[in-house]
Amino acid sequence: MPAIDAVSIGSVTIAPLLDAPVLMNPRHFLPEHADRFYEEFGTEADERGLFTMSITCYLVRSAGRTLLIDTGLGPRRRPGFPVGRLDEALRGAGVDPADIDLVVHTHLHIDHVGWNTIDLDGGRREVFFPKAEFVIQQTEWDYWMAPERLAAPENDHLRECVEPLRDTGRIRFVEGETALDEHLVFVPTPGHTPGHVAIGIIDGFERGLIIGDASHHPAQLIHPDWSPAFDVDPVQSAATREALFERAIAEGVLWMAGHWPHPGIGRLTRRDGRRVFEPL
Repeated sequence: MPAIDAVSIGSVTIAPLLDAPVLMNPRHFLPEHADRFYEEFGTEADERGLFTMSITCYLVRSAGRTLLIDTGLGPRRRPGFPVGRLDEALRGAGVDPADIDLVVHTHLHIDHVGWNTIDLDGGRREVFFPKAEFVIQQTEWDYWMAPERLAAPENDHLRECVEPLRDTGRIRFVEGETALDEHLVFVPTPGHTPGHVAIGIIDGFERGLIIGDASHHPAQLIHPDWSPAFDVDPVQSAATREALFERAIAEGVLWMAGHWPHPGIGRLTRRDGRRVFEPL
């Protein structure tokens, strides 16, 4: 892993890999709070009233293994989304898909599982990371693999990128606060989805947190109750966000937020009584 654009937490190295920028319309994303969002953050919008968000995956080297936290949008063209470029980002980092030992999913939404598989000529499909084990929370799998959700027309990504893993023998299901190694641990952060997790990183006195979709925008530092329309349980997700923000400040955690402006890495602090993000 090259040193450029990478950060370290003790012996653990983390490199942010941009899969794609996406445009967010507050009217769709935060319909109950869109007017106030524009009032407070409208200067960040383009001429169409859209805001740029990132889809960042994190390449982690820990305890002699290479891990990829989430896999972005993938190479398929989907309505309303750009094509992901994680393959190019990996090449730019000098990493081959075969170098990935573990793919770790924070949850199973469309922009977090896309590069699990690729489509080949003749309608064939194969796993993009040929040697990787996929680590998924059992609660998350059970929720999304329920027949009615798997069959839903809007869930092509589950049928194309998640369900094909079922019979590969390469999924490790875990429950709750499970350690991945001596430095990495799942941190349950439910609300966005039932089995959503963050990835905690600990080495000595240094701490970091890859938050998945526990927060989508720095505006939520001020308004943790602004839950996106895609949160399965918006009340719980708001409570999860509030607790996570306060924990990150209290523990001096290195904060890694894949949908915040790329690379989404910095620290949360309090200034004049308000939580703020200080990017690295």
